[in-house]
Amino acid sequence: MPPAQHQKGADMDLKKVRQIVSLLQEHPTIAELEVRNMRGFSKIRVRMSPSDSSASQPQTAEKLAVQEQLCTIESPSVGWFLAAADLEENPPLIEGSFVSQGETVGYIEIHGLKNPVVSQFEGTIRQIHAETGQPVEYGQRLYTISLSGPSG
Repeated sequence: MPPAQHQKGADMDLKKVRQIVSLLQEHPTIAELEVRNMRGFSKIRVRMSPSDSSASQPQTAEKLAVQEQLCTIESPSVGWFLAAADLEENPPLIEGSFVSQGETVGYIEIHGLKNPVVSQFEGTIRQIHAETGQPVEYGQRLYTISLSGPSG
């Protein structure tokens, strides 16, 4: 009978290990995790350090934001976002596209009417925050644009 109890305890430890692995996968920012059995028989200690790419990525984005002047184009009204009036004739803008001040960068459809979204800025699209057909609210971010510098 003692070997069966030992096997049952091992299964419980395996369950704990699986829970810990699942927890670490869901929360990759955990730097250290220690689990002790109440009886003191087992101890699991996991130490993780963030990868170089994920640790440096936010810093790079912060540095980029300091070097570039970023602005956003927001939805002028509530409705459904359309990246282009007719996707076959006018392909939607993509990240890296250059836009001019006064250029139509999309539409907000309200009750079948397509109202243009006009860029107040000149620059390069760095991020697109809305997809065609997505409902949007007044003031919701649609695009992040890097303004053109003196060199163009």
